[in-house]
Amino acid sequence: MVPAIGSRFTVSAALPFAERACFAAGQAKSGTTLLTALLDGHPQLLVLPEETAYFPTALHKYARLGRRAQFDYLTKEALSRILVGGPAEWEKADYSGFPAAQFRERFERAAFDPVNAKRDLLVIMMESYAETLGVPLEGIVRWVEKTPANRRFIPQILERFPRAKFLLTLRDPRAILAAQITLEKTRRTREFSVYYCVSHWLQAAQVALRAEAGELPALTTRYEELVHTPAATMKRVCDFLEISFEPQIVLTPTKAGKLWAGNSATQREFAGVTTERAESWKNELSREEIGWVEWHCRELMESLGYEAQIAQRDLLRHWARPIRQERPKQYVKSRYYSVRDRLLGPRNK
Repeated sequence: MVPAIGSRFTVSAALPFAERACFAAGQAKSGTTLLTALLDGHPQLLVLPEETAYFPTALHKYARLGRRAQFDYLTKEALSRILVGGPAEWEKADYSGFPAAQFRERFERAAFDPVNAKRDLLVIMMESYAETLGVPLEGIVRWVEKTPANRRFIPQILERFPRAKFLLTLRDPRAILAAQITLEKTRRTREFSVYYCVSHWLQAAQVALRAEAGELPALTTRYEELVHTPAATMKRVCDFLEISFEPQIVLTPTKAGKLWAGNSATQREFAGVTTERAESWKNELSREEIGWVEWHCRELMESLGYEAQIAQRDLLRHWARPIRQERPKQYVKSRYYSVRDRLLGPRNK
């Protein structure tokens, strides 16, 4: 069963559509996409399959520029642009059968209808998506938006959507680093930051601890549990969302109803949930790379059940060693930010 989190967080499916919000949050490569893909086909949910960065960017950075700028961000810059016919970046999902032009036209018409001038743009986007799919709003228990950085905006989200629920994902931070190193090998962004690997994990871990303490209307799903015991884990998720548990649906990842083969950093394609990447970091990371993670994350790792491998006294000498795929500029910035955070406290970025 889902841990008790207090009656004030109980939400009925009878709520107005705008109040049936659910936000997935965590960290890049922590399993947020896998979790939402497993929920995508559930008949009681409406899952937007691509990130909007609505709170981190559309609202946080574009609010002063007005509604048109926010709409343009969602349809031209955010990953959600793929759903209205925009170019893909790294995503492998197949949207060839999705009526992108129809979705954009519906979304734009509703967004700038004077009747909707004061309505939330994200809610209008979700309603337009449901209309495009032909899904009646009254049958939707929760609509789900996934952006890993939602973890930083939980107070703002709850202010705007006070009855919202959160699905948090957490993964061993050493596995996160291994996945990001592999990802940089294929994408060659030249901006790979080992600092953000650990700082984002620390943020996600703090939120997970608050959720587990019952301080947030949230459920934490660990990547390791999701891939090793998917049925039991998804049963907990369905119970938390107050929807039926349908194994034949929630154990098959899809996006917009089509089978999804994953976004593995190794560019492998999978037919379903797999444990292949759960502990591969043990064979991929050097001792110095493990030390970098444990120097920053050791205390919270142990609080969350992730066992450290390197003795505390040996960690500092690993801190200064360069990490694979780390550019000189990023090396300097990561070490500077690391020292700054240790002296002045972490930043919420």
